[in-house]
Parts: sequence; C-alpha cells; structure tokens
Amino acid sequence: MAKKGGLVKGKYNAWSFLIFGKIERPESWDLMYKKSTFTNSGNLLLSAKNQGLLTMATWSTTIANSGFPSFSIRKRKKRDLLRILLSKNVTALNIGKGYILEAKSGVLNPSFYDMVLVLKPLFEDKKIYTINFKKNKLTIELRSENHHFDVFDNILDIFKAKAKKNPED
Repeated sequence: MAKKGGLVKGKYNAWSFLIFGKIERPESWDLMYKKSTFTNSGNLLLSAKNQGLLTMATWSTTIANSGFPSFSIRKRKKRDLLRILLSKNVTALNIGKGYILEAKSGVLNPSFYDMVLVLKPLFEDKKIYTINFKKNKLTIELRSENHHFDVFDNILDIFKAKAKKNPED
C-alpha cells in the first residue's frame, strides 16, 4: 500500500494482524487486511484441536452522486434456490458458480459489469465473500491468504478510465 502512495497503519500480536490503508487514485479507497487465529472456547493455548483461521481483505470506496441502485453479490446458501425461483430481484450470477446477485431489477448495473469481469478469477477460486453497493459505498470483501494487489490495480484502472470519460462525476 505504501508503494502505491497510500497511508498504512496496523496492529499485530502473536495470533493476528490488522492492517488499514488508504489510497487516493482517483477516488479514496480504504483497504483492510486481517488475519487471525481463534477458537470457539476463547482459550488459544488449551484447545488447539478447534482452532480457526480468518483471513480477509476489504476494499471500499464511495462513489459520489452515482445514482446507481443498490446491489449485493454473495455466496449462495441452500435456501437461496427458492429465493431465485420466487423473486425477480434475486438471480444466480453467471460469473463464478455459487454466487447470487440481489438487485431491484435482478440485473447488475452496466457500470459495475467491468469490475465484476476483472474479479472473475477470484469468483472462480471462491475468494470473493461479498460485494455490496449501498448508499453510494462500494465494498468488496475477500476471504484469501493473498493480497491480490494485481486485481485491485485493475479495478483502480477501471475507475480511473471511467473518471476520464465522465469528468463531471
């Protein structure tokens, strides 16, 4: 993050780390990387058989005055099959099996389609946890050991190209 001209701060201990970053290109992006080991009992030393590992990354930005409708992309759950059949607002996503799109029209806004195509490898590897756009805030949450800065750079390029096309936004 620092190599990209961003600000970085974080915390760590023997069981976890939490890193926050901010990059200004062309929008302000907030990044968060977290890795932690935890147990169900709360005692890390005594219950080594039940340890869990959380690795996540969150990328978020605010898109001012977008006027775009809210949407959510997330992994499918068993009960979603019924929702897909009964609701026009819930559809199976055709990029990466096992994901659904929840949007008022049931269709992703074309302005976000390029971004979803860039994320296709992460969808295929099941690294995407959720993508939410609500109240002009876009949040992409990954569950991955890797930082995926190459994919993040591609997303920045898409937003930079759109900013050049629409300088008044």
